[in-house]
Amino acid sequence: MRFKVNGVPTYASTGGRAHEPRQPWIVFIHGAGSNHLAWLLQTRSMAYDGYNVLAPDLPGHNLSGGEAIPGVAAEAEWLLAAMDAVGCEKAVLCGHSQGGLIALEAARLAPERVQGIVFVASAAAIPVNPSLVETAQTAEPRAFAAMTAWAHGPEAHMGDNTWPGGHHIFFNIDTMGLNRKGALASDLQSCAAYDTGLETAASLKCPTLCVFAKLDKMTPLKSGMKLAEALPDNELLVIEDCGHTIPTERPRELTAALRRFLFERIRA
Repeated sequence: MRFKVNGVPTYASTGGRAHEPRQPWIVFIHGAGSNHLAWLLQTRSMAYDGYNVLAPDLPGHNLSGGEAIPGVAAEAEWLLAAMDAVGCEKAVLCGHSQGGLIALEAARLAPERVQGIVFVASAAAIPVNPSLVETAQTAEPRAFAAMTAWAHGPEAHMGDNTWPGGHHIFFNIDTMGLNRKGALASDLQSCAAYDTGLETAASLKCPTLCVFAKLDKMTPLKSGMKLAEALPDNELLVIEDCGHTIPTERPRELTAALRRFLFERIRA
């Protein structure tokens, strides 16, 4: 769907279904350098499960206009404005990597609007090597290739894919290339600057689910575990033989965990 947030043209996937007034909401937040395409299978599954789905391209990413927003707090404010624009009063937030940081901040800014959070391959802090930021600023395609290589587990590098005819590596590089130039560098700088995650996590009142990957090189499991341990009402799932890109590498496992969480913790 196309709409405007703060006057700027914005695109979000709805999973192929129109929003209905009485249905619950789930909002998917993509990670650094990505866009709504990272959630293709989850958005469709949740839409056909009876949820209003919103998976926006953040500003400067893919089909959304404007420039990338610097700073996790500003991105969280934008997310809440996007929810306002489509009539979403409250929702479960599902954030991948940097999207998890944005979900944390949204819950800090407006706790009454966040029913629960699903953190996918995320952490309370996501440090970024300065050389990667520099590469993203000066040689963006090299940064795309490097991040894609690090982000995927061994099976993905071998071409194994649950999507018939799909290829993880090429899909990810192509997805990153759809964003406005400079979006990746801005995202990485936002991640690197965010330093209040543990404090915010400990203050959450809503139920949470952490879905992490054992072979994650971008947000290592040990970093994710610090977040999981800080969350007051959390469940944890660690997926074996998977890298950072859980939504596309292990879509069935993630969707099944998401369904359980929504049914047992949110709708119960």
